[in-house]
Amino acid sequence: MNNLIHLKQQDRIGWIGLGEMGYSMANNLHRYLASIHLNMIVWNRDPAKSAKMHSHGAKVAKSIEDLVAQSNIIFTSLANDEAVEEIYTQLIDLAGQVNHRIIFVETSTIYPALATKLSEQVSAHPQQHIYLQCPVFGRPPVAKAAKLIWVTSGDEKAIKKMCLYFTTMSKSIIHLKTTNVAKACQFKLLGNFFVVGTMELLAEGLTLAEKAQVDQESVLKFVESFFPAPAWIEYSRKMVQGDVSHTDSGFSVALGLKDVGHMRQLALEHGASLPTADTAYNHLKAVQDQGQGEQDWSSLINSVRSAAKLPPVTAEPAPPVKSEKEQLKGK
Repeated sequence: MNNLIHLKQQDRIGWIGLGEMGYSMANNLHRYLASIHLNMIVWNRDPAKSAKMHSHGAKVAKSIEDLVAQSNIIFTSLANDEAVEEIYTQLIDLAGQVNHRIIFVETSTIYPALATKLSEQVSAHPQQHIYLQCPVFGRPPVAKAAKLIWVTSGDEKAIKKMCLYFTTMSKSIIHLKTTNVAKACQFKLLGNFFVVGTMELLAEGLTLAEKAQVDQESVLKFVESFFPAPAWIEYSRKMVQGDVSHTDSGFSVALGLKDVGHMRQLALEHGASLPTADTAYNHLKAVQDQGQGEQDWSSLINSVRSAAKLPPVTAEPAPPVKSEKEQLKGK
């Protein structure tokens, strides 16, 4: 950190979007800013998350208008394309009404065409605003630990300036070295394809293992020894242990369908085929059609298991806590 360029005192950081990812990212950045006596202003649809950031010392904007008026760097972390387009429609309009230049840093997973559209609209203002598309890789616990992988695209000078901030939330940064912001979106979709492809492969393999009566714990040991990558280890454990019914530290089926849908559309536009993504999409859709769209997207294994006439995986309930009297009886 000592070798990094010092922050300029005139930087005023705003943050919009405090979901599972956004909250941890914003909190890590705020912690750093506070250590050098700078502040952050935040806005979120759900005021409870904003209040939580306020308890850590961040300022809470009364409105998006208030945040734009007080910020010259604005990070956004939002759930999907619809949310990004809705928020940026307001941001772009407000950006035309301020006297200062703003650098927008969009970190969500969105379709490339949307990033291109937003970049063009942002830069059309006479204030010479800048739009950077910088998606991140990592689940919520990774965001909390400030070990995300950032991908950058957009104006080179602005990215160089932002890198000091990115390092407070990440373990590494991949610079695409392009002003074409659509490329970062394509890169993110490609990366997420590898993730969902891993899940589909694990779901099929673990289902076969159970049908063939191969010991699941032994399969897990093999995965951990032969494929010691975080995605392989984490998702294989979740599937074997049945920890797929919630998204407290994960990614929902509904959001997974959005991302896989984007991958398939990207492949179609470029004359490529993604049969693995097609299969994973159908498995995720089957889970959603059962009213379980809020489950972790690793629950796609239950579609594979259903086809194999196996029951869905579920986490074993914790044993009931014995009373002191019952514990004494057992002695």
